[in-house]
Amino acid sequence: TPAPVPAPKPVGDDDDDDDEPVPAPTPVGDDDDDDDDDDNDNLVDIPRTIIQSNSLAIFASSLYEADLVETYSGSNGPYTVFAPTNDAFNKLPDDLKRCLSKPENQRELAYILNYHIGIGRIMSSDLVDNMSVQTFDGGFLAVDRNGDIVRINQARIIRSDTMASNGVIHTIDSVLVPSGFDVAAFLESCTDSDEDDDDDDDDDDDDDDDDDNAKGQRM
Repeated sequence: TPAPVPAPKPVGDDDDDDDEPVPAPTPVGDDDDDDDDDDNDNLVDIPRTIIQSNSLAIFASSLYEADLVETYSGSNGPYTVFAPTNDAFNKLPDDLKRCLSKPENQRELAYILNYHIGIGRIMSSDLVDNMSVQTFDGGFLAVDRNGDIVRINQARIIRSDTMASNGVIHTIDSVLVPSGFDVAAFLESCTDSDEDDDDDDDDDDDDDDDDDNAKGQRM
């Protein structure tokens, strides 16, 4: 059983996509095989690796909200993660972000997040034009490659090959939405639910007023 993953810090409106400084390269010796083994031993799993990047804070928090951390932890995998930045999430419509953050919509949030997880460890050099990447939920992502510019569906990879013990992470500039997810219908359902909640609150207020009036009459 993998050790618990520490929860990420609360996410605010910070859209700073600057990752931690890249460590200086290791001096080259006659034999660096042992160094490679040490590097592999020092890797942590996908959720822990994502938490270490400030620019992926919203994605990390979303994995917790969708109860997916354990799914992608420990020895599970290997997986290829196409992780949207904070800026990518902040570009989503406010209503969509609000609805996806509701506990009752955890399944919908998980559906979207799972669409960002490919099966197997796929390095950037393996991503060739017109290939398809199978996702965790059985969907497919389209790869569009033009030289060094690689897009997954319409999202561009802006940082590639961040290694984890059970996979690899590519950072992308947009949130991927599965074709089977009807955003308009989801928002309409979410809005209707909000209106029902408001009606219930109004009814409760009316009941309180009636109780107050009844008490006043008895007095």
